[in-house]
This record gives sequence, structure tokens and C-alpha cells, in this order.
Amino acid sequence: MAILALMFKTFRWPFWEFGAKLSLIAVTLSVASYLIRMVWDIPSYDLAVQFILYVVLLRYLIKVSLFHAVDVTAVGCLAFNVIQFIVYFSLLAAGIVSAEEAQQPAGTGIFIIQVSCELCSFGIAYLLYRFHYGFSFLMKPPLDLYMSRKSSGGQLAKTVINTIGILAISSSVYWLLNYQEYLLILLMVILGALAILVYLYYKKDLQD
Repeated sequence: MAILALMFKTFRWPFWEFGAKLSLIAVTLSVASYLIRMVWDIPSYDLAVQFILYVVLLRYLIKVSLFHAVDVTAVGCLAFNVIQFIVYFSLLAAGIVSAEEAQQPAGTGIFIIQVSCELCSFGIAYLLYRFHYGFSFLMKPPLDLYMSRKSSGGQLAKTVINTIGILAISSSVYWLLNYQEYLLILLMVILGALAILVYLYYKKDLQD
């Protein structure tokens, strides 16, 4: 739900208007994540599967076009990952959690990290809403998904690159988290990817 709040307020979409459907998406993602991590024990696939589920559920429940669903999901997931790292490093520096606790699937330390990240995400989403920040070039859903549209080659290429990039980052996060010396490198990669997307969307906003 915290990631959905970031997605919707980044693009100035009404959050509470879709409360029931967003709750369904959040529950679906939570159950899928629990099964992947705790039941099937394949946590390295969790973020990649979540990305795909976000895109599919946004498209068919919220009625967002496929291209826009990828764009919105990419920004939301990258932003949440950045928040996670900043919160984690802050809690680690303060001695509230340890690196060993962060690698566990459950426990007090990971609970503190998760709740802190979610509260920060909701706080940032509220600030975006309160001060009218965010992008406005994407039309508010729902849209007619069956209405014929012509997609430019550039838009298709951007969507493919976004998808491949996010899936690659998502798939590598779990492995790099187990090697603490690479955390700063991973943070810089995610920050760079997010900065590029924000810059491109800012230019698009100015053009529109």
C-alpha cells in the first residue's frame, strides 16, 4: 500500500478514489510475497514477481494502459527501494538494527525496518499531495483499455528498457543485500535509474 501511495501521488492520481481496488492489490502482493519468501523459499524472485504483478493489476483493475503501468510501477518501486536503503543505513548507524537482522526473513529488526520504510513512504506521498508536487502528463485512470491507440517506437522502446532495467535491478537486490560491501554500489545504481526516470518525466511534463 505504501508503494501504491508513492505511485499514485507521484503522478497526481486520486488515491482514496480507488481505495477498495488498491487494498485488493496490496493484499494480493502481500500474499504473493509471503508465499515466495516463506513458503516456497525463493526470495531472490520476490521483487521481480512483485513488479510484474503491479503492472498486471494496475492494467486490469485500475484500467491503466500497459505503457503507463510500467512507467508508474518503475518509479514507485525504485523510489521505495531508495527509501529502504536510506532508512536501513540510518537505523544501522543509530544501532537500532544490525546487518544480520536485515538479512533475516522475519524478526524484530526486519519489522522495524519495514514499518519505518512504510511510514516514510506514506509521509513522502502526503508531502507530494500537500504541496502539489508530481507529474501530471499521465491521464487519470480508468481508461478504455480496448480503445485503439498508436504507440510510437520511442514509447515502446522506453517501456521495454524500463521493464528490463527494473527486473534486472530487482533480481540483483537480494543477492547484493547478502554482501554488505556492495550496498552502496546498489544504492547508487537505483538512485541513478530513478534520477533518469524523474528527469525524463519532468521533460515530458514540460512538453505537455
